Amino acid sequence: MLSGFAAAFEAHGSGRLEEAEQGYRSVLAVEPRHADAWHLLGVIAQQRGQSAVAVEHIRRALDICGPQGQYLANLGVALEALGRSAEAVAALEQAVKLEPGSFTALFALGNGLRGLGRLEEAVTHYRRSLVLEPANASAQNNLGTALQELGRTDEADACYRRTITLQPGHARAHYNLGIILKDAGRLEDAADSFRRALAIVPDLAEAHVNLGVVLHDQGHLEDAVRHTRKAIALNPKDAAVRNGHVTALVELGLLHKRQRRFAQAIDAFLAAAEHRPDDPIILNNLGNILTEAERAAEAEVHLRRAVALAPDMAELHYNLGNALNAQGKDEEAVAAYVTAIALRSSFLKPRINLGVILQKLGKFDDALRAYEGAVAADPSSAEAVSGTGVVLQALGRDDEALQCFQNALKLKPDLAEAHRNAALALLMAGDFAAGWEAYEWRWRCDGTAGGWRDFPYPQWQGESGEGTGKAAVLVWGEQGVGDKVLYAGMIPDLIASGHGVVMETDARLVTLFERSFPGVKAVVKRNPADAATSRTDIGWHSPLASLGRWLRPDAASFPKRESYLIADKARAAGYRALLSERGKPGPIVGISWVSRSPKIGRHKTLDLDQWAPILRLPGVQFVDLQYGDTAAERAAVEADLGVAITHIPDLDLREDIDGVAALAAACDLVISVSNSTVHLAASLGRPTWVLVPASAGNLWYWMRGCDRSPWYPSATIFRQAELGNWRDVLADIESRLKAFSARSLA
Repeated sequence: MLSGFAAAFEAHGSGRLEEAEQGYRSVLAVEPRHADAWHLLGVIAQQRGQSAVAVEHIRRALDICGPQGQYLANLGVALEALGRSAEAVAALEQAVKLEPGSFTALFALGNGLRGLGRLEEAVTHYRRSLVLEPANASAQNNLGTALQELGRTDEADACYRRTITLQPGHARAHYNLGIILKDAGRLEDAADSFRRALAIVPDLAEAHVNLGVVLHDQGHLEDAVRHTRKAIALNPKDAAVRNGHVTALVELGLLHKRQRRFAQAIDAFLAAAEHRPDDPIILNNLGNILTEAERAAEAEVHLRRAVALAPDMAELHYNLGNALNAQGKDEEAVAAYVTAIALRSSFLKPRINLGVILQKLGKFDDALRAYEGAVAADPSSAEAVSGTGVVLQALGRDDEALQCFQNALKLKPDLAEAHRNAALALLMAGDFAAGWEAYEWRWRCDGTAGGWRDFPYPQWQGESGEGTGKAAVLVWGEQGVGDKVLYAGMIPDLIASGHGVVMETDARLVTLFERSFPGVKAVVKRNPADAATSRTDIGWHSPLASLGRWLRPDAASFPKRESYLIADKARAAGYRALLSERGKPGPIVGISWVSRSPKIGRHKTLDLDQWAPILRLPGVQFVDLQYGDTAAERAAVEADLGVAITHIPDLDLREDIDGVAALAAACDLVISVSNSTVHLAASLGRPTWVLVPASAGNLWYWMRGCDRSPWYPSATIFRQAELGNWRDVLADIESRLKAFSARSLA
């Protein structure tokens, strides 16, 4: 019959822990200083996950008999489990000295050294343990982990594969191999490894997270979301595993961001920030998604906190600049971009954005320097080279600008913005054939692509409609009212070629277009499209401006007609009579002085009081053609100059475009900045004087270096000599208007 200790030891070896514990305690009741009993009670406690109890019992054993290799080895294991790596290593180093052939001590010492970041020493001890037990899968796996942390991924890969050969069901080895494969970009193989790990341990949260990352990169977004949500559900929110929980939340946020599910993405990042409120990377991600979700004011709050936490991170200042830029806080955005560049001189994105915002502010020389800095930082950046061209174009340096666009396209042949900008430069220079062809790239540019109308017809390429039975072309409007009016000048040519025409356009232009183009059916743009866009005789469709490629291939193809739109004759006559009753014996002159274009309107606009020398001319009746609320400006001019600008109170100059056309037709002359008013007047054939900026804001159809546009024979261009200086332009108009007035009175 076995003694009390021997019976307890046998039960312990058979896994009967309760029986073993009772046996060891019975021994200690008789012999309180039985060191082996205390040691093995500690081992049982460690097996149950009670590491603190294990440490207490094993220390009692050591106090009784002094240093023992096996005791110290198990003490080290328990201390390491408690996260007390320094104490664990001290105990294990002593154990190895006492028992250099102990696998347990060597393996545990490897674990402790790895916990302290002493990776090379850990590798040495793992290798020594494997000499003793070469088939030990856990030692192979942990050696791989240490090698991986040292960046020796090929050796780590081999370790994990040996582990799997030794123990195919080793989930952690499959998982670790998946991490190496993921980082190497071998996504299919990585996904396979993570799935193998999950087949063994379905609740391995880390594997769900990383499988989600791989699926994200592969574009399998819904599956990625599913695995990421599983990881979050498995990872409780307590401190012990919070890092894994937060990692999963961040990944979920990135997934939702990619799917443009902004609300869900923001919720995920907010939850991550709740756990780690002082993590600048999480705050940065949160700020970015808020900016993208058009909640830039909220983004600014989080990004400013991130900057305060990590002021030397250039990325944070750049993203703060984006949030400020989105709110129109231009000067603050400039400062943020400048700081980002100062922190990292090679940082390309803030240099490009700095160029964009400085150009928006009209600081073209500064913008040019910003873009030149971007090109210096990365000469291969097609975006930086193209952006340089945009600024040069704004400065009137057209040949240099075109060269930049062409250079950008050598670097990146599919850069849509460079094609579009090159197109505008070519069209302005009168190279219509090349310009129109390049202009088709506009549909791939941000801000334009969303305007494409996907009709079930081929795009018209200049074909004749004869003999097809489908001779009509569905022409759909694009861009603003002024652009639609400009390009509508090609509709008579399309009709003359034998085509019927259905026009889809702005509701404000339907009546005017149907009156002006007999036989054309004009309908309002809407979704779903008007039934007329499905007429059985329609054979093609075309964006309005794309007609130019076939109908305006060169300067000779522009017709000499003075007009192509026809105002409502009765309304025009009524307005003429009304103005004649109110007015002076001299000419009736319609005026417009503001462009509301969000990007370039500032360069085309004048304050009404700048017109004072013109408005003071005797004998001229000035008529308000300016859309928008201008009552205060007109009242101020009347008070300051004693000049009343005639305003028709029941005519909405923004919404009633047909009425504006009639009023313009009632005028002897229209003087306007480059806006929709000038397009209406010139297309009606009225004498029209257009004020055009020198460079920035000069749209391509006003050309360069001439006082006429091929689009509008009745229009005369008054062009700035230098950007921002309207004095000479206004003086020239004043002089010519005196002569015009004198002729009208003669």
